[in-house]
Amino acid sequence: MASNNDSKRKATTRPDKRRGITKSEIRNERRQRSQSRRRRRRTFYAAGGSILALVFILSLTVGGIGGAFGHNATTNVGGNINTGGPVPIDQNDGDLHIPTGQAGTGYSVKPATSGPHWGASTTPAGVPAPAAWGKYDFPLPDEVLVHNLEHGGIGIHYDCPDGCDELVGQLDDLVPRNPSQFILSPYSGMESKIAITAWLHHLFLDEFDEQRILDFIDAYQDRAPESVP
Repeated sequence: MASNNDSKRKATTRPDKRRGITKSEIRNERRQRSQSRRRRRRTFYAAGGSILALVFILSLTVGGIGGAFGHNATTNVGGNINTGGPVPIDQNDGDLHIPTGQAGTGYSVKPATSGPHWGASTTPAGVPAPAAWGKYDFPLPDEVLVHNLEHGGIGIHYDCPDGCDELVGQLDDLVPRNPSQFILSPYSGMESKIAITAWLHHLFLDEFDEQRILDFIDAYQDRAPESVP
C-alpha cells in the first residue's frame, strides 16, 4: 500500500530540469503556465477589440468629414466616385440645382461632367431633367445631361456636321437593349468627334475605339453622387 508521502517523492526518471521536483510542484507549475497563457489570450483579445473599435470610430469620423461638404460641393469627390481609372478626373464644377430654364455657367468640360443643372419634369429642351435614358436624335443641353451623370449615367455623344451614320450605328451598338444609365445623342461644338462622359470623367476620341469606350464605361458607370442603377 502506497504511503501518504508518495506525492512528495522526488522524481528520478524525469528530464534533468524536473528531477528533484515533486508531482504537486509539477502540477502547480503547469497550472501557473496555463493561467499565464489565458492572461496573454485575454490581453490579445482586448487589444484586438480596442483596435477594431478605433478603426470603426475613425471610419465614422472620416465619413462625417466627407459628408460635411454637402450638396453643391465643389471639392467632394469621395463616396461612390471612382477617382482613378483609365482617364484623369475632371475638375469638380459642383452639383448645384438651378431654376429650370436658367442657363448653367462655369462648365470646365464640354459636354459637361459636373456643374449646375436642372431638376424638373419639363424643361425648355422638351425633356425632363434627368432625361429618360435612351437614344436621342437631337442635342440635349448640359443642364439636363449633368443630372443624368449625377445619377450614375454614361453620356455617348457625337459631333458630325456632315453626318456619320456608320459611327452612330457603332455607338448605338454599345448601348444595352435596356438603355438604363445610357444617353446617346448628338452634341455640337465638341473638341473631338466622339465624347463619352460620366460624372467627373470624359473620354474624347476622333475615331471609334470600342475597347477604350468599354473600359471607360466599366470604370465609371454607376459611380456618381446619386447613382441610381
